[in-house]
Amino acid sequence: MERIEPSIKCAFANDGVYGLQKLKNRHQQAPNIIFIDINMPRMNGIQCLAEIKRIPQLDEVPIYMYSTSAEQAIVKECMKLGATGFIKKEAELAQLERKFAQILSQLHKSF
Repeated sequence: MERIEPSIKCAFANDGVYGLQKLKNRHQQAPNIIFIDINMPRMNGIQCLAEIKRIPQLDEVPIYMYSTSAEQAIVKECMKLGATGFIKKEAELAQLERKFAQILSQLHKSF
């Protein structure tokens, strides 16, 4: 993200349980966007997405799912649960950066 836009501040969680704890922390401002990896320990990304969608103050935050697989069943389930979009992990970093830049550009236009 720093290579795309140096002013972006990112917060990370290494699993869904910790990510939810951070998001539920009322002392922090709601994020502008959330990216969730489907394959996480303790709570996978789909479960995490479902839990995030139950948090009213995060209702308007765009959520993009992220995975090495873009199986239609997984993509459909994510979209049904309220994901804004789905990103397939790319082998080359430049391709992935372009995808993130495109998403961030669209987000910036909505402000």
